[in-house]
Amino acid sequence: MLSMEKFDVVGIGGATVDHLNVVDHFPEEDEKTIPKFSSVQGGGQAANAIACLARLGAKTAMIGTVGEGSIGQFAIDTLKENGVNTDCMTVQEGHAPALSSIIINEEKSTRTIVADRGDLKTFPIGDDMYEMIKNARIIHSDAHFPEENMKLLKFARENGIKICVDAEPHTPNAKDFVKFADYLIVSRRFVEQLFHHDYEKALKEFIENGAEIAIITLGKYGAIGMQKGDTTPTTVTEYPVDKVVDTTGAGDVFHGAFLYGLLQGWDLKKNMRFATVCAGLKCTKIGGRLGAPTFEEAMAVLDGWSD
Repeated sequence: MLSMEKFDVVGIGGATVDHLNVVDHFPEEDEKTIPKFSSVQGGGQAANAIACLARLGAKTAMIGTVGEGSIGQFAIDTLKENGVNTDCMTVQEGHAPALSSIIINEEKSTRTIVADRGDLKTFPIGDDMYEMIKNARIIHSDAHFPEENMKLLKFARENGIKICVDAEPHTPNAKDFVKFADYLIVSRRFVEQLFHHDYEKALKEFIENGAEIAIITLGKYGAIGMQKGDTTPTTVTEYPVDKVVDTTGAGDVFHGAFLYGLLQGWDLKKNMRFATVCAGLKCTKIGGRLGAPTFEEAMAVLDGWSD
């Protein structure tokens, strides 16, 4: 039975394992290549964001499921190592875990992901999950396992818990998840593929549909956002790093860092700048976990950065 422990942010979604390979050029069809460097890390959109939050100092937990075996257990163990409560992470026997193979092209600073989601389509919702949600300040959902995610988000909404959503264009019922968001952070690809209009118009639509804050991440062009009551958007540039090693998980870290700023009560501009710095620092290291900075590391950069 879960105790009445309080959490700053509880994540709901997929926890995966990422097998990352750095190559000096992207292999051609039928070509074999030897990586310059490899790494195996925990992954998953919500899981990466929650791990980032824990590293920054927030009290976090994760709700979700993994398949059986060493890969699934590794996904859970890496969350624990980052200080994330995993009491509501379940293991489903007889099911394959999620595993992503990622090729990082050093020449072009790009990454290509082959995401094997395993055969997990659903997970059992227990009373302990509802209890955990009731004791959270914010819920962060990546919309994986759509049916279960939707049930848990409805429960969070009924109990007055704030909701952040990170949906992708291919997410089933993606627009339905958007309507649940108090805090919506999506990529420009999401807007371009599903809404087909300019960023400012999309932000205003998100706010009109109920979001308190809406942000579109623009990769190397920074981010643009609005909050309820704004008439013009807030923009930030990309934080420039000396060398981009890997962009895997940069958006996830942006989510985690922005939620951390919300917990601190920062204004939109400062919060977006903080999240941009954290995402930039992540890109100096391979994978979605290794590069996520501590609070002290991020603030040291933020205090000296003028965009």
